[in-house]
Amino acid sequence: MTAQATAPRRRSEKSRMAIVGATRELLLERGFDKLSIEAVAARAGVGKQTIYRWWPSRHALVADVILGDADKILRPIKPTDDVTADLCTWAVGLARALTTARGNAMLRILTTAGMEHPDTAARLRAGFSTPLHETVRHRLLSEGFVPATARDAADAIVGGVVYAILSEGRSFAHDRAESITRTVLAGTRTS
Repeated sequence: MTAQATAPRRRSEKSRMAIVGATRELLLERGFDKLSIEAVAARAGVGKQTIYRWWPSRHALVADVILGDADKILRPIKPTDDVTADLCTWAVGLARALTTARGNAMLRILTTAGMEHPDTAARLRAGFSTPLHETVRHRLLSEGFVPATARDAADAIVGGVVYAILSEGRSFAHDRAESITRTVLAGTRTS
């Protein structure tokens, strides 16, 4: 055997980008349930084995594509001297991002893919859900909230906005994200 024959194959960045792009397009067109590796390979102009060389499953491929877009949604909270205003602004921004066609599809796919495959659920939680929660929790802790209250309020704000968007889809009114946030924060002050 020659050195060339035993050397590992180089992965083509062009093929990888074609696969990611094809997956993103097909997810928006068909959704997670109707996405197949065969369809991605055909759209990307690559063989199925090329996809499986990088991703062991459809779930892993989808997780990478979704997490690659997460930075468009995972935004820091810009702190001012008004924590309520800061969190309301952030929550409305989250609602705007999750009610675009792409953001809403991403949220639904995250939910579906995460329910079907435990490893994918863990990756999606670590790369998307946990950072959303931690953004809110850290802002509350910086205002002196008790850690348990900060944790619970972050769960309620993020969960409330995300659940409502999952229920209502793109018709979710962005100002409701502010209302949910204000309600949660008001509840922390009365307990």
